[in-house]
Amino acid sequence: MAVLDRLWRDVEAQSRIEGYVVEIIDGKVIMTPQSPTQSNTIRSLIRQAERELGEEVPLVFDVGIDFPGETSLAPDLAILDLDAQPRGKRYVYMDVVAAIEVVSTAADTNDYVTKVAKYSRFGIETYLIIDPFTRVCTLHEGAVGAQYEKSSTYRYGDVVEMELADGRKFSIDTSGFPGETAARPAE
Repeated sequence: MAVLDRLWRDVEAQSRIEGYVVEIIDGKVIMTPQSPTQSNTIRSLIRQAERELGEEVPLVFDVGIDFPGETSLAPDLAILDLDAQPRGKRYVYMDVVAAIEVVSTAADTNDYVTKVAKYSRFGIETYLIIDPFTRVCTLHEGAVGAQYEKSSTYRYGDVVEMELADGRKFSIDTSGFPGETAARPAE
């Protein structure tokens, strides 16, 4: 794992390319352009979290979360335990009470497969996937092994009721989330 850790730190040090999110997933460097849809959805989530959970709610967006023996991930938004403290520039998986990902491409399997398995395997009890292409949110709760006990779907316009691992509740109004259309090939 030392090679992947070193690679992650090299990528992290040089990933200051504005408008892109860089992650290492399954040993591959994934560089995804941040769309206005993703950015505005994340901004809405942050505002809602601050209103509902308090302005000082511990949350981070696109900040590395360490998983022992595996590469780090940088969730689009991570709500942290009230006592979470960064370790250098990152946090550890035990600090995360909820992870939220906004799907970046119409055929993205990272958020729906790879991250479901990883977040669950490491005990992140609440994981929300927001998909602007299908305009559907999928809430996973109750981490057990590499899967979740319960999954619920919500259409844009619904309110997603999340119960965080530390007992806090977070209701997300999806009615203002922007949708996305699949990119058409250039002519």
